[in-house]
This record gives sequence, structure tokens and C-alpha cells, in this order.
Amino acid sequence: MGAAFRAVLTVILFLKCIPDPTCAIKCFKCSVAVPMYYTKEPIRLCKDFDYSDNFIVDCPYSTFCMKRISTAKIPVPINGVERDCALQKLETQEYTNGKWHPLISIEEPYTEGCARQDDKGARTSIIEHCYCRGDLCNSAHRTTVAKWQYVLTALSLWILNHIVYK
Repeated sequence: MGAAFRAVLTVILFLKCIPDPTCAIKCFKCSVAVPMYYTKEPIRLCKDFDYSDNFIVDCPYSTFCMKRISTAKIPVPINGVERDCALQKLETQEYTNGKWHPLISIEEPYTEGCARQDDKGARTSIIEHCYCRGDLCNSAHRTTVAKWQYVLTALSLWILNHIVYK
């Protein structure tokens, strides 16, 4: 096989393996309570969370996934976990040519990682918000899937280049 063909094939495989930034991020979604009936939102309770496709949603207006961990200390501790797309969609109106037009933008208010909410001394509950980039990164405790995707992509390309094409 020619060196030029191998180089082209390697580039094509590399581009195929990188996540597409124009596609919506996928996140796990589950809630502690049943959604209101008028939302027609499927019931995805976190108590039934099993990492299946039933809990995977597209997030066209997010670049982050979110996980909220709550612990309430009301005589006995009560724990809860919610997963969802991070809220980043900003809807405004723009006045052009004598008419109002809807304008949608995606804000970037978050950084990757977890932070505890300041309870202002109440000490009745602890809420931790975690934000991550990458498909399905809000599954386990503080994981980042996207970094592993890049490592696996690089490793696969190295194997192709040094073992298969020799």
C-alpha cells in the first residue's frame, strides 16, 4: 500500500472517530418526581435509572450535561439524583423591519466540574451541581466521557499506523 493512500485512510478514520460538534450532545435524563401530565414528557424516574436508551435524550440547546445530587437531612437523610441537559437556551425577541422575531441563543455559563450550593447556613440540605461536556457524561460520579473518546481514537490510529499498515 502506498504511503499517500495510508495517510488519506488514516485521516478519514480519524475524522470519523471524532465526535461531531454540530450534532446535539446526548445526556442521560431522569427526575426525582413524575413530570406534570400536560408536558407529555415520558416518565423517567431516577429510582428506575439503568443506563438504558430509555434515559438518553438529545440536547439540541446544550453543550453540557448536568447531574444534581441532593441530600436532605430531615430526621433521616434522603438522597436524590437528577440528570438532564444543562439549561443554556436563551430565548429573546429581536425587533427588525418593524416586527418582533424570536431569537434563540446558547449561553455558556458553566464550567466542567462539580460545585456545592451555598445553603447560607441553613444546613438542612446539600445540593451539588455537576456539569460535563461529552455524550452521556452525566452517568457516573464525575466522569468525562469525551476525554476517553479522544484517547481511544488516538490509540486506534496509532495501532492502525504502526501495526496494521506495516
